[in-house]
Amino acid sequence: MHSNYIRRDQERLNPIAMVLFRKIYRKISMKKIGIILNAILVVVLTSYPGHAESPWIEKSKKEGKVLLYSTMQIPQMRVLMKSFEKKYPFLKVTQYRSNSDKLVQKIIAETNAGRHLADVYQIRGTRMLRLQGKGALSHYESPGRKDIRDIYKDKDGYWTGIYANMEFIGYNKNLVSYQEVPKSHKDLLDPKWKGKIGMDSSDVEWFITQYHILGEAKGREFMHQFAQQNIQFRRGHTLLTQLLTAGEFQIIMTLRGNTAYNYIKNGAPIGWVPFEPVIPNPANAVALPQKPPHPNAARLFIDYTLSREGQEVMRSLGRNPTRVDVHSLLPGIKELKLGKIDWSTYVKRYNDYEKEFREIFLK
Repeated sequence: MHSNYIRRDQERLNPIAMVLFRKIYRKISMKKIGIILNAILVVVLTSYPGHAESPWIEKSKKEGKVLLYSTMQIPQMRVLMKSFEKKYPFLKVTQYRSNSDKLVQKIIAETNAGRHLADVYQIRGTRMLRLQGKGALSHYESPGRKDIRDIYKDKDGYWTGIYANMEFIGYNKNLVSYQEVPKSHKDLLDPKWKGKIGMDSSDVEWFITQYHILGEAKGREFMHQFAQQNIQFRRGHTLLTQLLTAGEFQIIMTLRGNTAYNYIKNGAPIGWVPFEPVIPNPANAVALPQKPPHPNAARLFIDYTLSREGQEVMRSLGRNPTRVDVHSLLPGIKELKLGKIDWSTYVKRYNDYEKEFREIFLK
């Protein structure tokens, strides 16, 4: 029995360790063998790639910086950046921030002109799919990618979600009771909501998910009926939440989970109700540009954002993490029934959906 145990563990050691093991085995007792064997195994196993220090560290020290093109709010992204810089003090992260549409235009223009300025892109999932189609991204299989839920990453290894936007019906508790809140598409068409519903003028993803749930024919019929409710459009989900809190709207269609968490935590009189199954928007993702100026530092930053430590930072900001082992702080998120959608098929027709959305609601 002991000889079989020893033989199995010998096969797991590298050649140098095996020579050392044989010399020790001839001279000492079986009890001491077990103790020494365990110590050797620790040394050998920690030399495996999975336990090794990141291969990007030494090279990134020579690069010294990371330029991040990002849509994330500056105060929140700064928290992640500072956490990263604390872990890797030899690197300085700089953020260039813009909204999704402007950032996509900038990236495509720079890529076409052969101007490679950014090291990492962080942008809405639908926009990341468009950048992938334009050849603006590099393939990168970050080690943390395996722990990200499949719905939040592309299958080819070009981009990976760092947080997901869950959206719900938001309501002002001072104006609407939970029992009154619409809980179906039919409820949304009740005349009592006319002129009292707020919505973001860029909510094309919401438009697409309703088509996905209802089917395009029924979805189109619903949208035309819903447009008769005199929907009040504004630009910006944070602004909508502020106006909901102030009582300008009674309900809003796309209250973001992270925004709800932060506002409720600070005493805002708002609540949320899901339409299940909830279909998350394509996650806000990170990707390696076509030719990043500081490729090693860029990979190190991406690895960090996808690590458990980086995802805990996302969680602390009220964001919905994408890792399987880190969950949102907003109560009830974990228990939601999530729907499935292949966003890549819809993004191919994104411009058509956007045009139809504007024709129905914003003409």
